[in-house]
Amino acid sequence: MAKKKKPDNQSKQLPEYGELISIMQNETASIVTDYIRQYIGVIQGQGFNPKGQSAIYMNQDRVQKYQSYQELAFYDLYAEVERDPKVRSILDSAKINVVEMDWAVYPYKSKYDKEPSSRNQAIADYVEEQLAKIEYLPQHLYALMGALGMGFAVTEIVWGMDNEKVFIKELLNRPPRRFQFNATDRKLRIRNIDDPYYGKELPDKKFIVHRCSAQWSDPFGDAIDQSLYWMWLFKKTVIKFWMQHLQVGASSIPIVKHPAGANDVLKGEALEIAKMIRNGAYGRLPANFELLWAEAKNAIQNAEAYGGFVRMCDDQMSECVNGQTLTGAASSAEGKGTQALGKEHRMTQNARDVYRAKGLSNTLTNQIIKWLVDFNYANVEGYPVYRPDLEEPDDLAKESQIVKTVSDAGYDFDPTELSEKFSYTITKKEPLKLNPVNLLEKKPEGKTPEELEKENEDEKK
Repeated sequence: MAKKKKPDNQSKQLPEYGELISIMQNETASIVTDYIRQYIGVIQGQGFNPKGQSAIYMNQDRVQKYQSYQELAFYDLYAEVERDPKVRSILDSAKINVVEMDWAVYPYKSKYDKEPSSRNQAIADYVEEQLAKIEYLPQHLYALMGALGMGFAVTEIVWGMDNEKVFIKELLNRPPRRFQFNATDRKLRIRNIDDPYYGKELPDKKFIVHRCSAQWSDPFGDAIDQSLYWMWLFKKTVIKFWMQHLQVGASSIPIVKHPAGANDVLKGEALEIAKMIRNGAYGRLPANFELLWAEAKNAIQNAEAYGGFVRMCDDQMSECVNGQTLTGAASSAEGKGTQALGKEHRMTQNARDVYRAKGLSNTLTNQIIKWLVDFNYANVEGYPVYRPDLEEPDDLAKESQIVKTVSDAGYDFDPTELSEKFSYTITKKEPLKLNPVNLLEKKPEGKTPEELEKENEDEKK
């Protein structure tokens, strides 16, 4: 009998416990070992820093590193980008689509439990009650969704205590420019007057950090404003030239013709006359002066070129935030969409809203909810979950047709379930009741065949 061959992974020697501790439980491809330097300062244990600061991340955002607009730079520059009407409208829509979702706090329940325990349910009820008591909660969630444009957002928690219970007294949004991140553990550091560059360490359970990030190694997140910036800058520059074109080419230019031998006084008087006509629509013309009107050729076509470029920039910014939802022709300012394109647009937009809502839910669950539970309860089995309502509303017209079809086939529905689905109190109709006494007294309206035959014979006679 042939001997059974052992798998290769069993023939090798298992790692020692110490090796598991040192290698398997720590980062290997961290920024500390990267051949491209991604941090500033001294890593703990690798040098001496007289001020005691640990190393911080270098923000790899190329716009913040190399670009500035007038006196604006870094996150102040992104704040200026988000003041653009088009940028603000699309970012507001993306944030509000998430913030306005209905939400609830669900108790912890293991996969073996059909129903949560009474203690876990009480914990979830307390957390939901405390979140509901926060003033202007949608506004605070909107501020956290600022990470969509900036890359990350920070909100400070002011805790309170009443009757031996810890609660959230206030939430305060803070600008991203005030924060740095530790290079080894990615913990938040605050830049203040004492240390405006490296920043100071912060206590735990104090600041909520929400990120929109596809790369774990970048604590600053993926700022959409980094992509919006270029379209914003090009659009702003072209609008400036467009306004100059409208000033010069949209209307006729008055030109005052003076004699060839006119002195400087006459020349100056001629220019003043032209200025008065152009600005105030009036002027004075001496007898020896002649007035001409110059009009720019192709003024309309040139203006359309400027307008087309501005629309292109707006379309590019919309696609950057909302995705490639429609074709280029349908998504432009003058394009026309079809029902199929509109359906595709809604599906793509909903997918992005769900993705962003799940990210915000994860932040709230693992930070503010976890901290609130840790302050008030000991030895918990698990933590409640903040969960937004991600289900699309039912098409009630379609559902009612299904109910009618099934009912006509002879099947009944539970009135309670129908009431919950259609938000109406639905009860089953009682059958029509007839008085049996009246049925006996009432004579049938129809006649027997014998009576009809006799009537026919009488009519023939």
